[in-house]
Amino acid sequence: MFLGAIAPNLSLEPFITLLNSYHWQTEREIRTNTQNSILQLPVDRPVPTFFSGEGSIQFPVKLTSQNKNASLILDRQAFPEFVHRGNLAIAMAGTATEQFVGLGKPAIAISGNGPQFTSTFAEAQSRLLGISVTLVKHPREVVDAVKSLLNDPDRLQLIAKNGIQRMGKPGAAQRIADFLMGLKWM
Repeated sequence: MFLGAIAPNLSLEPFITLLNSYHWQTEREIRTNTQNSILQLPVDRPVPTFFSGEGSIQFPVKLTSQNKNASLILDRQAFPEFVHRGNLAIAMAGTATEQFVGLGKPAIAISGNGPQFTSTFAEAQSRLLGISVTLVKHPREVVDAVKSLLNDPDRLQLIAKNGIQRMGKPGAAQRIADFLMGLKWM
């Protein structure tokens, strides 16, 4: 199963249209009773993940490949769930990639033409995050990068350690809040 965390300001429609052109079929809109829990079974009275436009409700969408051997869930609000459930990220983002790597997971980064995630930024980020990031120049290189990662358990183990070394242990926000609360403000 593939999980696609799409930026909240982007519409899912272009992704669905493109995938449909490659014979992926929209299986159903997934509706659940708790936000960011789209991998649960649908319920009778769904609560939408978010609202979009003039009252239209957007739900996560599940698509299935033509030969039914793969499925993909696209959502614009499930990044926290997807980052924990995913084993490998294919990314075109800054902070999201860093969060994924911080969990000790590998990321394959593709630089873009946008104003933020440029090739210069992607190269700098890959230096910052070290072995955890594989930078590719073109999307067609992703398959080989994934195969290389999955066939190298020693590298995956180094990546797991690297994430904590580069990004620190989880819970920094709580430690910072505790520290600040312990200060004598008056």
